[in-house]
Amino acid sequence: MTRKHNIKLQTIIPFVAFAVIFLFFTIASKGRMVTARNIGILIDQSMVIMLIGSGMLFVVAQGSIDLSVGVNLALSGVIGMWVALATGVHILLIPVSLIVGAIVGLFNGTLVSKLKVPSFVLTIALLIGVRGIVLMLQTKIGTQYLPASLRILNEPYVKIPMFLVILAIMTYIFEFTKAGRYSQAIGENETVAKFTGVPINKMKILAFVLSGIMAGAGAIFSIITVGGTSQTMGSFTEMKTAMAIFLGGVLVTGGYSAKIYKMLLGSFSITTIVNGLAIIGYPETEVSESVEGVLLLLILLVTMLSAERSRKREKAPSDKEPDEKAVEEATSIK
Repeated sequence: MTRKHNIKLQTIIPFVAFAVIFLFFTIASKGRMVTARNIGILIDQSMVIMLIGSGMLFVVAQGSIDLSVGVNLALSGVIGMWVALATGVHILLIPVSLIVGAIVGLFNGTLVSKLKVPSFVLTIALLIGVRGIVLMLQTKIGTQYLPASLRILNEPYVKIPMFLVILAIMTYIFEFTKAGRYSQAIGENETVAKFTGVPINKMKILAFVLSGIMAGAGAIFSIITVGGTSQTMGSFTEMKTAMAIFLGGVLVTGGYSAKIYKMLLGSFSITTIVNGLAIIGYPETEVSESVEGVLLLLILLVTMLSAERSRKREKAPSDKEPDEKAVEEATSIK
């Protein structure tokens, strides 16, 4: 009975959090939050976070983190746009951005799986190092503007279906294929997952590659929305994406708490916070960044405490029960 109650509570929390946040800013903005124009802006602003989040979720599900997605987005976008403009084949923006993103993801996944480098340390290092490369490239190349031939991609009748198709594909991969279920099994108990035949290293590399590809997809959507590249492209995207995932109720330890719907709710929540702060007079200032930072800290503390309570609760009936359950779940995903 207790376990069923907890599962229901974890399911409800993301919805309640979003409702409270949306209601607060609706009242604080005196209704400006719910105008048709602003709802459209909210949806548009959520797209990049949702796309990147759908890739990062595989990494988080394994109990790791990819904080390089922001600079990966910037690097993928800058190189993709440069190739498109230099060759005159503008459509190359799409495949080149995705390929660059995948390469960065492959680099991360290889070092994490083969050399056992902690994902947090590795991706923080890339966040700093690659940002310098992006700034250097942007300084040398200059601002690049989206060519007229690709502006159609920003039209709602093209952009929204393209977004929905990509999101549907990532949802299917995470929820209905071994890639997603194996990632959850690794986060739940890597030792048990390995014992039951899950290819740990392969899955870790795949998770980071998917995260990188979706960073490349985020670059494409960012460019077609803004109209070009800039030196600040992708700044704080990794923080907003991580906040979206954790605010949605995914535990920092990943495992079976990782769900696509939680990431989607969290994305709407963090976008509502940023948008709401802008409406009431704090657009991307020190105040809004401080609020986002404090919120992320609170989210991490809550999820860590929740995970610790869950572990203690599971160990209470029998020391063997969690392992037996993990074996059963890991075996069932084969």
